[in-house]
Amino acid sequence: MAASAMATKPEMVRPRISGNVLDLSTDPTLPKPRTQIEVVETGNGLTLADRKLFNVLLAYSWDKLADADAPLPPFRASTADLRRAIGDDTESNNVRLRQSFDRLMQTLVRFPYWSEADQQLKEGGSPLLAFRALPRGAGYAEWEFPPKLRPLLAKPGAWARIHLAICAQFSSKYSLALYELLSLRVNLREPRWEVTIDDVRESLGCGDKMPNYAHFQRRVLDPAVSEINELSGLTIGYTEIRSHGRGRKVEKLIFDVKKKSNSDLVATARITEFAKAPVGRGHHANDRDQDTPDLEDGRTDRERGPAGVLGLIQRVSLAVVDELVAQYPDVDMQTAIFSWAEWAMRQKEPCRNPSAAFRAWLEKLHPTASGPVQIAPPGAEPAPLSANAQRAAHWLSGEPYGVRAKWYRRAKELGAVEMRAATAPANLPRWIALVADEVCAGMR
Repeated sequence: MAASAMATKPEMVRPRISGNVLDLSTDPTLPKPRTQIEVVETGNGLTLADRKLFNVLLAYSWDKLADADAPLPPFRASTADLRRAIGDDTESNNVRLRQSFDRLMQTLVRFPYWSEADQQLKEGGSPLLAFRALPRGAGYAEWEFPPKLRPLLAKPGAWARIHLAICAQFSSKYSLALYELLSLRVNLREPRWEVTIDDVRESLGCGDKMPNYAHFQRRVLDPAVSEINELSGLTIGYTEIRSHGRGRKVEKLIFDVKKKSNSDLVATARITEFAKAPVGRGHHANDRDQDTPDLEDGRTDRERGPAGVLGLIQRVSLAVVDELVAQYPDVDMQTAIFSWAEWAMRQKEPCRNPSAAFRAWLEKLHPTASGPVQIAPPGAEPAPLSANAQRAAHWLSGEPYGVRAKWYRRAKELGAVEMRAATAPANLPRWIALVADEVCAGMR
């Protein structure tokens, strides 16, 4: 009986990262342990950049941390690569990077700790990082993890697969924190999270800010939910649980989370470019853990097969799809792209350029369609952007989701086209020219 049980339940394999951590176009993912997600923010707390940086540092170090007792030299990576990996391309020095490293060394993580001296289970506490070294100019950053955290990183119990390219798109630390917390629960039999208001404040790193629930909801909760639904592979919502006493105060929240359908996921992937799965001879099976369920659809690579239809669709450019929608208004483009991908996967040779291949396939089916048409009104996509538009886009990319959404609504009033994920930083240049002067005037 024991032998049979052992045969059907092999030892759990340590989850692996996927993609190139320092190249977001490869859709790098991190199996982030629960203990590193449920951190306790101390001091002034973590910023969005701090959270993004820690994910990159952990992913970059992941494979070498597999042995909890192995002596390791400090991990090192180019400061320019680290800034790029967290979506901070506009910075040319290490000032903000140094500040993020320092806050990570001051922020505590709590975890169960077995004391050999007392033979007792205790609550352990440790900073996220134990050491950092940064050059004054260009060069390499170095860092180390605390020794007491190493066993938790070597053999994580509960963990969530986090997409680093999604993390780089978030404009609020509350969005990133909530995304990670709900990613922990999306694969549960009942994917929901019931939490008190005080606990959700602590979990999101809000602390005692905005003690009024209405302010917390308007400035933290709702923008985070909207941004996660727009940019990630999750669909989330929440229900308020109120007290029975006078005033009916909100005491708890119940978050419901599910994975997006394939069609919604494909649209999101094309927008955020978080799912560029390799296709063809360039793909190596060893790049990913073949038996780890993915965040997107709960299936393993072994179940899905090499890249698969979804991976191929996700590599078709959003701009090409928009152009083809305008060129072929009578075609159901969602059905067409799935049909093409299924056909392409049956071919002997791998598809090297999905955007061009899909266009050619569609043109063969509809040879009489008119030529490409303009997909945006004049002035909606200026090339290049004016100085004011560049300034407005740069400023707006660092603002919270709610601010960007407000300006996009104004741009639509002035003629901007309807588009998915219009408020994502990468899509701001598509409509910012319409409101650039107003944005710049408001910045003064």
